[in-house]
Amino acid sequence: MVGDQILDALNNLKKTLGGERISWVEQERFHITLRFLGKTKVSSIEKIGETLKKNVSVREAFHVSVTGPGSYGPRKKPRVIWLGFSNSAPVDSLKQEVDQALHSIGIVFPDQPFSAHLTLGRVRNLKDTKIFYETLGNLKNQFEGQILINRVVFYRSILGGGGPEYIPLEGLDFTEGTGTGGNQPL
Repeated sequence: MVGDQILDALNNLKKTLGGERISWVEQERFHITLRFLGKTKVSSIEKIGETLKKNVSVREAFHVSVTGPGSYGPRKKPRVIWLGFSNSAPVDSLKQEVDQALHSIGIVFPDQPFSAHLTLGRVRNLKDTKIFYETLGNLKNQFEGQILINRVVFYRSILGGGGPEYIPLEGLDFTEGTGTGGNQPL
């Protein structure tokens, strides 16, 4: 769940960068990608879902604190605007569990660095990269607060002209405990 303070900061970011071509992620689509599988055989989907339910431990919901916005991609052509976390260890641990579960059924990925983040938007085109980076820096301190992590969902992603459509295939809800408040589950 993303709290109101973070959503207010995001609205300020959207207003300030309003003249740029950025596809903003709708609040109900906020998520942290632990592993992208790519093209997957339909026959494997049920097995993947069962394996994740069986091998990813149910845990207590937890919070991660945000560090402010940043971007991925080349400096002159950034592609993604994201929020980072000051302590991503719980998310990193969850990702390792997911990877181990997938590995147990023969789905193996190259060892790549993982940086837990929440995608805010995809940059289509910028008129002025200098103003873009100044804006991210100037609004960084407005992004204070925490995000509640309260479930893992295995999604099917269908790309389309209006952005991806996410269809939940399997979900694992965490127990309540450390988190209350916020607006939408991740």
